[in-house]
Amino acid sequence: MGGRKGNALKKRHKTWIDFKKEFITYVKKHTLFMSVFLIIISAFLVYNNSLNGQFVWDDYEWVRDNTYIKSWSNTSKIFTKGLGRDAGKQDLFYRPIQTLTYMLDYSLWKLNVQGYHFTNILLHALAALSLYWLITILFNNRFLSLFTSLMFVIHPVHTEAVAYISGRADSLALLFMLLCFIFYIKQQCKNATSGYYILMVLSYTLALLSRENSLILPALLMLYHYSFKKRFEIKEFLPILLITLIYISLRVTALKFFLPHAEIPTTLFQRMPGFLVAIVNYLRLLFLPVDLHMEYGARLFTFTDYRVLLGAIMLFALLGYAFKKRKDDKLISFSIFWFFLTLLPSSNLYPINAYMAEHWLYLPSIGVFLILSKGIAYAYQSKGARNLTICLIIVLLASYFYLTIKQNEYWKEPISFYERTLKYAPDSHKIYSNLGGAYKDIGKKEEAMAFFKKAIKIKPDYAYAYNNLGFLHYNMGEWQKAIAFYKKAIAVDPDFASAYYNLGIVYQDTRRPKEAISMFNKTIEADPDFAMAYNNLGHAYRDNGKVKEAIDSYKRAIETDSNFAAAYNNLANAYSQTGKKQEAIALYIRAIEIDANCAEAYNGLGVVFYNLGRINESISLFRKAITINPNFTNSYNNLNKAYNNIDKD
Repeated sequence: MGGRKGNALKKRHKTWIDFKKEFITYVKKHTLFMSVFLIIISAFLVYNNSLNGQFVWDDYEWVRDNTYIKSWSNTSKIFTKGLGRDAGKQDLFYRPIQTLTYMLDYSLWKLNVQGYHFTNILLHALAALSLYWLITILFNNRFLSLFTSLMFVIHPVHTEAVAYISGRADSLALLFMLLCFIFYIKQQCKNATSGYYILMVLSYTLALLSRENSLILPALLMLYHYSFKKRFEIKEFLPILLITLIYISLRVTALKFFLPHAEIPTTLFQRMPGFLVAIVNYLRLLFLPVDLHMEYGARLFTFTDYRVLLGAIMLFALLGYAFKKRKDDKLISFSIFWFFLTLLPSSNLYPINAYMAEHWLYLPSIGVFLILSKGIAYAYQSKGARNLTICLIIVLLASYFYLTIKQNEYWKEPISFYERTLKYAPDSHKIYSNLGGAYKDIGKKEEAMAFFKKAIKIKPDYAYAYNNLGFLHYNMGEWQKAIAFYKKAIAVDPDFASAYYNLGIVYQDTRRPKEAISMFNKTIEADPDFAMAYNNLGHAYRDNGKVKEAIDSYKRAIETDSNFAAAYNNLANAYSQTGKKQEAIALYIRAIEIDANCAEAYNGLGVVFYNLGRINESISLFRKAITINPNFTNSYNNLNKAYNNIDKD
């Protein structure tokens, strides 16, 4: 009995050993496929609960209200303007590839937020796959490549770049930077084709057009030569250098700004302590990613702050260690230099709007993950620590997984997002103003007004809060208060197009067409691409009896925004009134093509058909207008008139 039982146990043990061998053989044979699958599936699993997140913060300006992304005819504009194009605000972020992806998103799913989040997750996964590829080329270690990429994919510090729609510039820039790095190495091989050279140039160009921090790439390529002792050939590096110089020249000349800058001027001496504090905070966030949040602010620190001293010690100790390990440990040296080099664009050497931000770790974090992966790989190779290392890997990845899923909730809904952020940044005028905007959007005017006033108390010259207070008073019918707040916004910021526009609306509604015309012209002077300003300028000219000027203004509105249905309708009305029936018909039809629910266009087209004696067709159009808008009194009157004349058709 005992012998048979022992044989059975041996047989089972042998079967288990054979299974393990077969499994290991299969894994080795399909390492690439399984790695790609793990990276992609991890990205979508960990960010799955972000898919239903609403538009938050800059998503309003850069996506929801961005007229540029709503028509492919604006493609040329996104390469010559800033990122956002909402009502009256032109920003200093030149990221045309990011805007182009929003344009593609809008063409696929309009303003369905799930589509935009899906694109963000996909770009994050692609960036991680490119990272896997680069590490494999540099170190020829599949475990190192996979574990580094998995940590990159699921680490909670990256939620600001992934769960936040406007954060996708980080994924885009990193994706193209890594691809450029890969093709730079590939084109140095003896039998390399010209294709790698072309792909290198294209990737770097796309990286620069995705985000400004891509300017650090030439330094990273130099780091590659330094750390890996690779021969440097100027002819191979020259295209990178030329593209960099061309990019900087174009930004300074054609765009008239180099990089986004801080609101309050400071000296380098004032800003440097903040960078040292940021180093301490960044390393803490990478190893202990809790209390993550937006809006760290443009705080200034003194050199006597203990965190500044700690940051200086960390900086010099780590850099010294990197120099020391250059010869006997390329990975450690390369990774430390990578971390600090990629922090430079956000180090406040050039004044920017915060001393630190979590999404600025998107690129530098790779250096830390590489070192951590090397340490885990080293521990795994020790037979005595193998099981403990496996447990550590599981706990580490599981904890990152959980914390990221939890952090995604932070980005889901605007009001809770701003309220939680206020706990970390109680003196942020932007947060109070944005929270006021969120309450304004859901119709809670009193709460919105209170938050706008808090924003002004913190920053008395905050034009956007004055503008929003004006908007609230306008909607409450308090014209004089609205006018006063709009004028205050203009006094604070004389180039604030939205405030001029809103003031023009008040003048228009209070039957002051001359003042309205003046304000709309001021709007256009401040922002020549403000389509709604041209449209309302047309109304003001019409109300002032200037039909020709009104027609010209409606045309300019259409030239600025080719999908502006209301402008087509208004131009059609003007043509109809001046007897240009055929032109009016074509414009009404175009308005309906753009917006199938444009009741005014159906009604206007019905009027033209009625006047042309096409009574039955006009009846059908008036009915359609009423179906869309049951309170459309004018269409009821027109329909009744058409019925009374139906026998004359």
